[in-house]
Amino acid sequence: MEIKGIFFDVDGTLISHKHGKISKTTLETLYALKEKGICLFLATGRHPCELIELQIDFPFDGYVMLNGQLCLDSRQNVILANPIEGKDQEILVNIFKTCQFPLVLVEKDRLYINQVTPQVKEAQKSISSKVPELDTYNGKPFYQGTAFIDEQTTKRLQDQLENCTITRWNPYGVDIISKKGGKDKGIQAMLTHYHIDVKETMSFGDGENDMEMLQYTQIGIAMEEADKVVKNVADFVTKSADQDGIVYALKHYGIL
Repeated sequence: MEIKGIFFDVDGTLISHKHGKISKTTLETLYALKEKGICLFLATGRHPCELIELQIDFPFDGYVMLNGQLCLDSRQNVILANPIEGKDQEILVNIFKTCQFPLVLVEKDRLYINQVTPQVKEAQKSISSKVPELDTYNGKPFYQGTAFIDEQTTKRLQDQLENCTITRWNPYGVDIISKKGGKDKGIQAMLTHYHIDVKETMSFGDGENDMEMLQYTQIGIAMEEADKVVKNVADFVTKSADQDGIVYALKHYGIL
């Protein structure tokens, strides 16, 4: 099987939770894949500005950001943009303004939070990221919300949001995106842009927000520390990011 495009989640996949960076071995492998002519893409819930904070400066061919809500080519040109709109937007703005719980609003060029709690600090620490700056909503479109809430509050919020889906990435944190989006939708747009068939693709992930991606690509690989539900939809479970699980899986499939 020829693989022409590979999509990587960031946290817990490319970057280990322990070290907060891409290992030397994995980075060398990315360059080796590029040398073979394979297109490499990020597929993450992260915002573009966070890549700088995480010191990710590898020349990826494209970026499926904000769980597929904002997709950029290698030169940061927009391929797909899918903001949260309508009643769901109004509900989230009201929650943000009234500080019902900690909520991050994610715009194209910035992300900001309405309040900071110990849970926010703990969740951000787990992904090697600073707490977003406190700021007020200015009326601009936003592509994702990140809420720091428990399971019960998540269920109540999901019942209110008719056109959004919520996926958990941390015991304290969830991402909120339009039902029109998702990593699989972002990947589809990226493949169309680069003229790659989905049968020529592979993806790596570890969180609930990676499940659609793992199922959509031809080969979906879950990291060792992924949740059970994620492993259940994967074609293969590799080692952890700390053990260079990406490299292990690529060798398993004969790509390296």
